[in-house]
Amino acid sequence: MSPAGAACRFGFRVAVATVGVTVLTFALALTALPDKVPYPFTGDGIPQQWPGDYYWLFPAMVLMLLFVALVAVLHQYAPDKSKTYSSLALCLEVIAATVLLVNYYIQAVVMPTSLEKGQLDGWSIFTQYNPHGIFIALEELGYLLMTLVFLSLVPVLSTRARLERSIRWLFLASFAAAVASLAVVVALRGMNREDVFEIIIISIAWLTLIAGGVLLAVLFRRGPQVA
Repeated sequence: MSPAGAACRFGFRVAVATVGVTVLTFALALTALPDKVPYPFTGDGIPQQWPGDYYWLFPAMVLMLLFVALVAVLHQYAPDKSKTYSSLALCLEVIAATVLLVNYYIQAVVMPTSLEKGQLDGWSIFTQYNPHGIFIALEELGYLLMTLVFLSLVPVLSTRARLERSIRWLFLASFAAAVASLAVVVALRGMNREDVFEIIIISIAWLTLIAGGVLLAVLFRRGPQVA
């Protein structure tokens, strides 16, 4: 099997896994929407929400690694004239995945233990229950970078093949929706946007990964491009 064929075979598996893990993460996240808790976010109800509110973080971390692998395959798949764009996409995705992996790992491993032991210095600024905290801000940053990855991948895909055209439009629409939603939320709420934009940008990114993962699985199943 040629290197390109091996990359497509691997890409097919990664794309299928990405769809499955994204669906699982989305489902767990929807069942774990945290209750509104007043500052300093250490009320009696918080311990009772462990571990349910944290389950989704673990597949989300796996998802970040899968998407890095998926973009790496797309870089291998890209024609030589588009390698600059695919390299940019891969670099941006590594940054996005790093931001989100660190954010999710701290939230899943450090925060519950700190609450259990009563070690609450800095808790309020890091906890996911703070709509103005670091967790929400890093999620916004990570998923905004992910939509930039989608945009960077647009020139990688052909305009002549129908399937690749569909993926191009999906990725372009994802980026446009992210920018438009940020503009609307900022216009309506200013800096006090709480977790409104975070929920929107996550939904955009995950829905794009589900739909895009299905389309990419079909693309990779067909094999490498013929020069």
